[in-house]
Amino acid sequence: MRYVFAIGAALVGFLVSPALAIIAVTSTATSTTDGVRAQAVITNPTGRGGPDSDPVQAVSIIQMNCAILIRDGNISNGIMLVKHNLTPAQAWGSDQPFGHDGPPTTNPDGPWNGLVWPYRDQYDYFPQPGQPLGNDVGIPFSSDPGVYGFVNVNGIARGGPTDPSGGSSDPGMLTRGVTGNGLTGPATYFDFDIVPLSGDPNRSVTMTIFAASAVVVVQDTVTGTYSNMSVPVGDFTTTIALPEPTALSILGIAGLALLRRSRVRRDRI
Repeated sequence: MRYVFAIGAALVGFLVSPALAIIAVTSTATSTTDGVRAQAVITNPTGRGGPDSDPVQAVSIIQMNCAILIRDGNISNGIMLVKHNLTPAQAWGSDQPFGHDGPPTTNPDGPWNGLVWPYRDQYDYFPQPGQPLGNDVGIPFSSDPGVYGFVNVNGIARGGPTDPSGGSSDPGMLTRGVTGNGLTGPATYFDFDIVPLSGDPNRSVTMTIFAASAVVVVQDTVTGTYSNMSVPVGDFTTTIALPEPTALSILGIAGLALLRRSRVRRDRI
């Protein structure tokens, strides 16, 4: 089965300049008690926007676009991917510096899952016609045997000097992030769980973040002017050991899913 991965690299009308020399962003991931976190890090914070431009300094990752691929060998239906349920702090920056004053206007009662604040901003507070809800960003897929993932993982933070219509032009908006903004720490933009359903529960799976790009706010070191820069991001592959720390807490859900699947198969016989 062939999949077409349509990554929306510029969902918001940002004025973006291509990077010349070279702001660099690298994908990474970590498995914690808060799920498997897809993250991005600014690995080279200095560059230029053009051959005759002043040097610029990277300030923050404000947009991250990618697809995520999980490979589980040749095991059929061996795992289930579930978007991680988020706390209010992870979903809308509750009680965090420059967090939102209240829950998402598009989903005030929750639950909230998957895409992480502030990369939910566009969908939760500034939705455009035809855009998904924050919970729906990152479309799951699977292909038997052993291939799973999410496509169209497009996280967009709003606000700051380059986006005053996104709530505030305060440069402090660029400091937001559950684990960092890409410069002060890894920018966590998507969170999910891997639930083992069959096979060796202590095996490892392979995770790849690919077809990725970022939008980084940079500041001219001479004039102090802020601008946005589009940065390509290389593929990243790592292994995730099962059981992933949060998986045990939702194995009950997985059991119900297996039971429903089994009943459907029996009904079809």
